[in-house]
Amino acid sequence: LVVSDPELAHFAACKTTIIAEQTAELFLTNIVRLHGIPSAIISDRGPRFTSNFWTKTWQQYGSRLHLSTVYHPQSDGQTERTNQMMEKLIRTACTDPAQWEDALPLIEFAYNNAPSATTTQSPFFLNYGIDPTTPLSPLIENPARRSQRLVENL
Repeated sequence: LVVSDPELAHFAACKTTIIAEQTAELFLTNIVRLHGIPSAIISDRGPRFTSNFWTKTWQQYGSRLHLSTVYHPQSDGQTERTNQMMEKLIRTACTDPAQWEDALPLIEFAYNNAPSATTTQSPFFLNYGIDPTTPLSPLIENPARRSQRLVENL
C-alpha cells in the first residue's frame, strides 16, 4: 500500500490478496493516526477500493473517493511515480530481495528525505519545516549553525 501526497509518502507491506477491511485497517493505522482523515482518496479500481465496505467507510468520514480510469494508471501519476521510485530504492537497498519488507521503513525515510526536483525541498522538510536528524547529521554542519559559529569566533 502506497500513500502519497505532495508532502509525504507512506509505504506499508501487504499481500496482493488484501481485502477492503484489511486495507482500511492499514490505512487507519498508518495514515489516519498521523495525518487525520483525508478529504479525498485517489486509488485504482482494485476490488478493495471499489467494495461497498470501502466506499461506505470513507463516505461515513466525509472523504471523497476518486478512482483512476481503467487501464490508465497515469490518472494517478503521483502515486505511479512514487511506486517507480520505491521500486528503485528497494532494488538498490536490498541485496536479498526477500528482505524488502524489513527495509521498507528506511526506504520510506530515504524517499521522504530526498529533495524533490519540483520544490528542491524534501517532503520531510515541507511537512515539518526542518530536516530530519540522520546518522550523517553530526558530520554535516547546519549552515545557520556554521554562520553563528563564524560570528562568535570574530
